[in-house]
Amino acid sequence: MSKVKYEEMYPDELLAAVEKMPVFIVPTGLLEWHGDHLPLGQDAMKAYGICLELAQKLGGGIVLPPNYYGRPGFSTYVGTLTYSEKLITMLFTELYGQLKKIGAKVIVTITGHYGPCQVDLMKKIAEDFMAANPDVKVIAQPEYEDVTVDGQRPADHAGKWETSMFWHFYPHLMRMKRFVMDQPRIHQYPNPPENHYKESPDWKWHEDLREVSSPELGKKAVDAITTNIVAKIKDALAAE
Repeated sequence: MSKVKYEEMYPDELLAAVEKMPVFIVPTGLLEWHGDHLPLGQDAMKAYGICLELAQKLGGGIVLPPNYYGRPGFSTYVGTLTYSEKLITMLFTELYGQLKKIGAKVIVTITGHYGPCQVDLMKKIAEDFMAANPDVKVIAQPEYEDVTVDGQRPADHAGKWETSMFWHFYPHLMRMKRFVMDQPRIHQYPNPPENHYKESPDWKWHEDLREVSSPELGKKAVDAITTNIVAKIKDALAAE
């Protein structure tokens, strides 16, 4: 398969990729606490893995590097960085404009960070951009949207779904030996910026992730997610 990573392309490769399939795939997430078993960049790294598999299934498309800018978030927990609605709106609106400039007809933004504060804004930015640019289709969603696996929506915060998908993509970064059911009190920062959640310093896991998570479950979820999004991209291309 030809290159799909934007940052690794040479100018002639980018021009050829856009000519072949004018689809740009944008992974986004957050630097955020995800337990002691997952790294802080889990959200965007997971989204990036999904986006690369999307391009593989599509047989084309251009995947941008992951970015780690988003809305709250477990804002008081150790390592979490969150940003204002104004900044995120400007960032993605300008990014979409730049992608249109270089030939995008379909833009797909996959947010690996959830919650209405993030998801609703990403959808609004997409809708507003399309209203001003009707020649570009923007699909903006969390990866789990319109997907079920074994009768469940594959979405949580550092639970079995995120743990399993990350494990599938990055087994060398997993620290399952650090997981404990009774999470010790979490280091918190006082007085975070606007719109933070009021988290408790105590975190309660709903199930033992050592028993319910696996890279195999992660692959199953990723396969269902990417199949669903590929169908949406093909529909958008067909409507051009």
